Amino acid sequence: MLKKISILLLAVGVILIPNGANASTHAKSLQNLGMNEIMFAQMMIPHHEQAISMSETALKKSRNQAILKLSNQIKSLQGTEKSQLAYWLKATDSSMTMDHDMQMSGMLTTKELASLKRLTGTQFDRTFLQLMIKHHQGALEMVDLISDSKNAEAKALAKAINSAQSKEITSMKLLLKKLK
Repeated sequence: MLKKISILLLAVGVILIPNGANASTHAKSLQNLGMNEIMFAQMMIPHHEQAISMSETALKKSRNQAILKLSNQIKSLQGTEKSQLAYWLKATDSSMTMDHDMQMSGMLTTKELASLKRLTGTQFDRTFLQLMIKHHQGALEMVDLISDSKNAEAKALAKAINSAQSKEITSMKLLLKKLK
């Protein structure tokens, strides 16, 4: 099931991420991105960076095959989405960061990340899953910013993030039950 989702989202990403032949047309289609879409991109890029970092930690520390597979999936998919969001900001000549600090749902504290990195074995796996569930739930809250977007690409991305991360949360909750 996760493989099918990954393939579907990768296909959507290939369609949505511009190639050399249509980059200017694609950039023009992004000119109608509104403030919500720009703010979403500015917030979701660091949000995805944290999930990728957490996944990289899991790839080094976990021995659980399901967690390793999930971490590779998160790293790949969110890396693609991060590139897409960065393109939005570049194409609209927007800042890569917000001018003010805004609390992002699901972001882990420095203390939580440091604690995760110190853990090993099943304790690491359990904590990783709990924290990644929290992180994904935050992303689902944030995606509401663009779920009703007038921009087709933004609306498609909102739907893809919602679908993928909802399914990953379900999978992580099942994995967590198996670890207890």
